Amino acid sequence: MKDHPASQQPPETVRHDLGGWISGSSVEAEAVAAGEIEPGDILLLDSGIQAEVTDVRDGFYRFPSGREMGVAIGWKLGTSSGLLFRRASDMLQRLAGQP
Repeated sequence: MKDHPASQQPPETVRHDLGGWISGSSVEAEAVAAGEIEPGDILLLDSGIQAEVTDVRDGFYRFPSGREMGVAIGWKLGTSSGLLFRRASDMLQRLAGQP
């Protein structure tokens, strides 16, 4: 019996998933000002989850820079829900094709 050297295989090439074909269908999102969000829109939250907007309220809210005009955005995902406070000019990610 002879010891054979291990076969020399080229290193694996890892490419980014640009078109969604590697991991399945991709979600297309568009940047929208928080002041333009409406109930029924689907937002892509920072963690990458998709949440449905339940309600939107304009008003003065406290931000790190002080009290400013902003938007309170209620969202739900299954049994989870939350509230986002954003300036009306802050950009959020909404699923493309939403009104």
